[in-house]
Amino acid sequence: MGIGLKPDESKLVKDYILLPLLLDVVENDRGILSAAALKMPAITNALIDRLQKAALADLAQVRRNMRERGLKVYEDRKTRLGVEVEFLCRGYHHKLSMLWGLVEAEIEQRSYTYLGLDIADMRREY
Repeated sequence: MGIGLKPDESKLVKDYILLPLLLDVVENDRGILSAAALKMPAITNALIDRLQKAALADLAQVRRNMRERGLKVYEDRKTRLGVEVEFLCRGYHHKLSMLWGLVEAEIEQRSYTYLGLDIADMRREY
């Protein structure tokens, strides 16, 4: 078997990077919104709770799948340009990098999906 990654293995590592970042963004937004004088704070908190619950469930599944496949991230770092991870897969070392623009777009897309919204419809409205 070659040393290349299978597409689903790359996706697992990508999700391993993105989901904790999504959780950080959501928690940061919760703090900002809790300080705001919102007219309907219960709805805002319910949406944030839904995002967190979905992301945490997916992250737990990603971690399980990575363990089952022998994928092990041994280094991750945030840089000025994006996020980089180094990991082992089938005994070989690999690197995956994502620029911040892609990270933000992926987090936004995933958030819309978790809320059952179509990002294309949302962009047309604004």
